[in-house]
Order: sequence, then C-alpha cells, then structure tokens
Amino acid sequence: MTATLAQDTSYRLPTPDGVELAVTFRPSDGDSVVVLSHGFLSDRHAGGRFDRLADEYAALGHAVLRYDFSGFGLSGGDVVDGDHLLADLRTVLDHLDGLGYTHQVLHGQSLGSAVSLRVAPERSAVVTLVLTGALTGAGGGDAPYPFLTPEQVVAWYRDEDVHLEGSGRTVTVNRLRPKVGSTGTQEELLTAVRVPVLVIHGDTGHSERALLAITEAGRRWLPAGSAVEVVAGSEHTFVEHQDEVAALATAWVRRHV
Repeated sequence: MTATLAQDTSYRLPTPDGVELAVTFRPSDGDSVVVLSHGFLSDRHAGGRFDRLADEYAALGHAVLRYDFSGFGLSGGDVVDGDHLLADLRTVLDHLDGLGYTHQVLHGQSLGSAVSLRVAPERSAVVTLVLTGALTGAGGGDAPYPFLTPEQVVAWYRDEDVHLEGSGRTVTVNRLRPKVGSTGTQEELLTAVRVPVLVIHGDTGHSERALLAITEAGRRWLPAGSAVEVVAGSEHTFVEHQDEVAALATAWVRRHV
C-alpha cells in the first residue's frame, strides 16, 4: 500500500436527525479508511493528536475521516445525547460506504471508543478497532459525570442543563439524554464485537488506572486476536506519549488491513 498525496477537505454531513456534522476527510485511491472518533469535551482535532494520527494513517495509504460529534466542535446539536452520538458514527460510515470504502477501521478515544464499540458489530465493512483511553465497561446509567462540581451534580439530578467548557465550545449535558451505553453488561458489549480490537491504556492518573482495570476485567470477552497495550507513564489523553500511541496504532492497522 502506498501513501496518497491527497489533501484534507472539510464539509458538512447531515444526519437523519437533521444535525450537520463537521467533517474533515482525506481520500485515498484504495478501499480502506480510518475513522477517528474523539473524546468527551474534545473535537475532531483532539488538540492536534488526531491531526497527527491522520497523517500517520494516510502515510500507510488509507483514507482518513475525522468528525465532530453532534453537540461538540463545529457540529450542530444542542444537548449531548447518547443515541445521537451513535447515529453520528452510523451516518459517517454510511457516507463512506457510499464512497466505496469497503475496509473500515474505527479509532476511538475515550467517548469515541464507547461509540465505536457499540456501532462496530452492526457494520460488515469494519475490519478492526483501535481504542485509546478506552471505555470498555458497561454503561453508567443515570450516574452523573465524575468531573462535575457539587453544584453541577445537584443540577444534574434536578434534570437541569449542565454546561461544560470543551474545545472552543460550551458543551451541554442533561441526564434526560441517555449516555452512550447506559444499559447492558460488559460481557454483552465485548462479545458482540467480531473483529480484532487493540486497546491502548495509560497507567497514570486515577481515571486511566480505573479504565485499565475495567478493560483487564473484561479482557476474556474481547474477540480472538485482540490485544491490550499499556503505555507506561501516560495519562488518559496520551498528550506526552503520542509517539508510542502512533507506533502501536499504525503497526496494528498495517497488520490487519
């Protein structure tokens, strides 16, 4: 597979819910594409980390699509809604199906990993997943987000909108809009996936250590050929460890696509 000289193109992609997603797409001459799904309070650039990964994947000869979830970045949407986030990725993959990309890789960070895990079993074109800072457990149901202030937790349980600062945008959440994966068990989630999964975690910081422990507890339910890698010294966003993440991710994709 040879690298493409194509340039990024940004455009709006409408969902069935009438929301327009902000998309950045780099085409290729082949039939493979990597879809990058960002984390909570982030966007399709992920502070430059997804831009760097897009270059890495494109150098392997794959098309690359980055997008802002509805309610984030430059996409439409008012309140973050778990069902809409799932619909966002389905819309992106339908679009790529129409463009003829029959080998699709889902790369999700944090929230993006939760969405990718739940959509992948529906899609025959998905050949592998790369999940960083992954949420591989069952949904948290009605529990508030762990980083809310005491005042915001009170508002959450009053069914009031809670406003959080994201990447250049105020993100609004409300408990009446279900989180991604608010039902089901970890076993149901992971056994539904039929393609190899690479899970990359850090081992630093309370939240990332907790996520790693959840993945380790469910490792036996990952599909055959899957792997769990730990980047020593890294926290949840891998800001200081982008080289290690890129090396692991590109080696994995090179092996499976």
